[in-house]
Amino acid sequence: MSQQKPLYSLHYPSFSPFDRAALRQLVSRLTPGFTILEIGSWLGQGSTTVLIAEATKKQGIIYCVDTWMGNPNVERHQEIVRDYDVLGTFLQNVASAGGQRVVRTLVMSSEEAASIVRDSVFDLVFIDADHSYTATLRDIRTWLPKVKPGGILCGHDCEGRIEDFGRERLRSGLDQDTIRGNERFPDIHAGVITACHESFGDKHQLWAETPIKADDGSVGRSTIWFIQT
Repeated sequence: MSQQKPLYSLHYPSFSPFDRAALRQLVSRLTPGFTILEIGSWLGQGSTTVLIAEATKKQGIIYCVDTWMGNPNVERHQEIVRDYDVLGTFLQNVASAGGQRVVRTLVMSSEEAASIVRDSVFDLVFIDADHSYTATLRDIRTWLPKVKPGGILCGHDCEGRIEDFGRERLRSGLDQDTIRGNERFPDIHAGVITACHESFGDKHQLWAETPIKADDGSVGRSTIWFIQT
């Protein structure tokens, strides 16, 4: 019998206080009784906890979609998957956040989840899975039709626009999770930046361009992007 893997008890720094504030502002625009879908929930320490808090206050439901196998182009993900029970960690963090009643866990790929979901059913879809260009572009195209008219499609890790970094520089890192950034964002996600540009032109809005105040009063920038359908 194989030995059961332990839960991952460390903090995984992938969702900043400014990301939390930005996502909370987006969800605050939704009417009570909303339905949200999150693509890429990972350990449940970041965006999932924000969504749980808002859903609990406003009688919402959250569908969390993930394989819980980590992104193939992130070495640290693969190390954690090898050594820890990632899905068990997510479920424990959901329980600790009081999310058992509002979270519906779907252990499957983004494409598998989309195949069982009708169009125009979600008030908000949040994309934070594989950050490579191909995967991000596929997720945007797959889930945009699943958002209700007037709803919000949004995602994580878009640090700017094509012109902020240069097309050639971004092209060199489309398959990578991150490449070296600038003084504002030391690491940037070339795949996400490029996929958003190709999907929306400049119509998507970026919290990277607008300072936001975190809960502790500090002011910074989030990497969340969004567009209203």
